[in-house]
Amino acid sequence: MPVPGFAVPRREFVRTLLHRGSPPERPDAGEDLAEVGDATLARAARYWVVVPVAYRIAAFVKVFIGFAAANGSTGLFPVLPAAALGVAANAGFLWWLLRSGGLPARRTRRVLTADLGAGLVLNLLIAVLAPDAVQPFAIDVTWTWLVGSVAMWAGTSGLPAALLLLAAAVPLRVLLTAAGGLRLDNPLALSRSIGCLVALAVSIVVACGILVLLGVGTRFALDIGLRRGQEAERRRTQRLLHDSVLQTLEALAIAPSDDADHAAERLAQLRSVAHAEAAELRRSITEPVEPRTGRSFVVELADVAAEMAREGLRTQLVAADFADDDRLSADRRTALCEAVREALRNTVKHAGTSRVVLRVEERDGGTAVVARDQGRGFDVRERGPGFGIRQSIEARLAEVGGTGQVESTPGHGTRVTLWVPH
Repeated sequence: MPVPGFAVPRREFVRTLLHRGSPPERPDAGEDLAEVGDATLARAARYWVVVPVAYRIAAFVKVFIGFAAANGSTGLFPVLPAAALGVAANAGFLWWLLRSGGLPARRTRRVLTADLGAGLVLNLLIAVLAPDAVQPFAIDVTWTWLVGSVAMWAGTSGLPAALLLLAAAVPLRVLLTAAGGLRLDNPLALSRSIGCLVALAVSIVVACGILVLLGVGTRFALDIGLRRGQEAERRRTQRLLHDSVLQTLEALAIAPSDDADHAAERLAQLRSVAHAEAAELRRSITEPVEPRTGRSFVVELADVAAEMAREGLRTQLVAADFADDDRLSADRRTALCEAVREALRNTVKHAGTSRVVLRVEERDGGTAVVARDQGRGFDVRERGPGFGIRQSIEARLAEVGGTGQVESTPGHGTRVTLWVPH
């Protein structure tokens, strides 16, 4: 059943995935959605080969224990060293995969070919050296290697390559039986051969199932990430317009029109604010966001206070008890400064006062900024938070793990508490 709001991968995608396997190399992820999906799938596929390698380590131990329990000491000489070699080699392979970050993209075919060749040699040696009475059971132990190899080929090269290996396994099993001196119509050899071929078929089915789940899951994850990114960018654009263009327009709207003596001064002030907002808007659109270095958080708050002074708000900054030791990350400093700016702008627009106290302090393992004015205040329960409080303060701080709280009483001013963790 399709998930509401998310695109279901087309049948062609699953067919291509089964036909070709996972992308062996990671393409450059550009703006094309398919390229981004292939890049993500390639990264994931580099790690999934750990599964068949880990399976071989466990299966070698399990099958050998079954062999020893059924046959006693007969044939232990070639089988025990082969099983020990298989466990050690695959443990080393697993360690190498984890250390190198998965299967190397440019050497996938060479690594898998070498792995398959090692499995063939190991099976051939056991077929020749094992006693005739236990030879079919002995091959069961080393056949474990080929089961994992075929699974890796199915996941990286697709279903056709895996089926080709399955078809090649039939004459291989005949060759191994003949190499041990057994007749092809031997009931024991025939039953064990069929069991080994069934094991290969099961490994192909499991590997293809994992491949499809990996591919479809990658596409779903990509779609979710894309939608979240679009939503985050939409909120960023809304905040940018709210905190810049809308503020300037509102300043024009609330400007007094009956004070002719100060009209020129007020016009110059509005022009200054408009130029500053236009420059900030242009910078936000055209330049990448980079953290400011070499400046303390208190200095950045002082810049915000100076900016608001151009709009007629006198800010008293209190930071005597604050140790400005750069424990805040760049993202949290930026979010906190922008939230402070929005809180001060709300004071200008709604509080009916030109004074505010801005206190910075350490609190609860983080940094808190408290903006307090003695303006007209409002009833928080009757008048819910507007866009500025919801998005420019609360949501902005929540994105970096912080909180924003507005407390106000009619006639007794407003207090805004902003907090982010260190």
